[in-house]
Amino acid sequence: MACVIVGGGTAGFQSALTCRKSWPDKSVILVDAEQEVGYFRPLLPQFMVGRLEEEKLFFWRPEPDPLFTVRTGVKVSSLDRAAQRLELENGERVEYERLILAHGGSPYMPEVLAEKTCEGIFPVRSLTTARKVREWLLRHKDIVILGSSLVGVKTAVFLRLAGLKVSLIVRRNHTLLRVLTPRAAELIDAHLRRMGIELYLNSTIEEIGVKDGCIHAVKAGTRWIPCDTVLVAAGAIPDSSFLEGSGLLEEGALIVSPALQTRDQKIYAAGDAATIALAEKEYINPATWPHAISQGKLAAENLYETVPKPLNLLTHVNCMNLHGLSLVILGPPVPGCEVLSYSRPSEGVLRELFLVNGRIVGGTLLGDISGAGPLHAMMSTGERIDHREDDLIYPHGRALSSFSRFGRQRQAFILPSERM
Repeated sequence: MACVIVGGGTAGFQSALTCRKSWPDKSVILVDAEQEVGYFRPLLPQFMVGRLEEEKLFFWRPEPDPLFTVRTGVKVSSLDRAAQRLELENGERVEYERLILAHGGSPYMPEVLAEKTCEGIFPVRSLTTARKVREWLLRHKDIVILGSSLVGVKTAVFLRLAGLKVSLIVRRNHTLLRVLTPRAAELIDAHLRRMGIELYLNSTIEEIGVKDGCIHAVKAGTRWIPCDTVLVAAGAIPDSSFLEGSGLLEEGALIVSPALQTRDQKIYAAGDAATIALAEKEYINPATWPHAISQGKLAAENLYETVPKPLNLLTHVNCMNLHGLSLVILGPPVPGCEVLSYSRPSEGVLRELFLVNGRIVGGTLLGDISGAGPLHAMMSTGERIDHREDDLIYPHGRALSSFSRFGRQRQAFILPSERM
């Protein structure tokens, strides 16, 4: 029997490649519902507007390996833990010795959009859909984006840079609600508006207008917004229906230990599908690119360990450049935290750190991201901060220099040797 991985996204493919490296005598089978795997999902916005060719999306291409089988275009319908077997929707069965569940999620589609059978509505999620969007955008230039997460904001920026008219519908009173304070988001929102992106705050799509079988307009709040394209970037919902009856779900969630092990010692989970239990009633699901990499790698390394290793990356770090505005998110603010801040509003600079009991638990570096590495290291070690506040938050401060000994944690894909 083989090591089987369900899901060919970042976490799943990292698991597969790590299995081949850590357990070279074990055969590996990867099963995914998409037709292609091994590509960088965060690069899809650039691909959709023609700024990146398709071959640049892929970090893996098939090569001869008798112990590595990739099954694409087929979904898993059920899991039989007693028989250590997966049932596929095409009727096939796949037996496993060890199993990693990294099946990610399905894009969230509001009911008002999911019910309509018209052209021009696309979720921002898969390469198959991104190809359709790329072709569609050649003739349709008036875009509405629903969702103001990192994916939604980044998609809006790239579409605007391509010369398209872009409106961003924001459910609450600012973008990036889950990761930024209102003060930081204000700078982001102002930057987006300067780019020519129209923001509709405290809104959602309530109705749609259809003309000749295509999307024609959407109603957000009391306003109708003319458009010929709607891109949905409102997040994803873990698609764990095939696990119903397996005994692995708790109130619909796939709960794992800090070592990414489920209640079944032969089954691990990683990526968006996994909810990590840190303590009683304390759970996290970071759902970031760095986490998908580190979790996929660790799940594979732990498969045959008697005492599996716990995950040592629990932070929610993300970074991007929004057309000249650099942004590093160390982690979202938490209730009751102390906030250290430094700003140069006229230059679009804001640096915030969130502390609990003298320890960094998150922060935002906007416009000036110097010291991001040492600050992340300080947060990861969990050591108490005993430096003066201005030294810690000020760009290139003395406190940052003193912590350089921690170095920068590095996470990288394991790539085929000829591409390293």
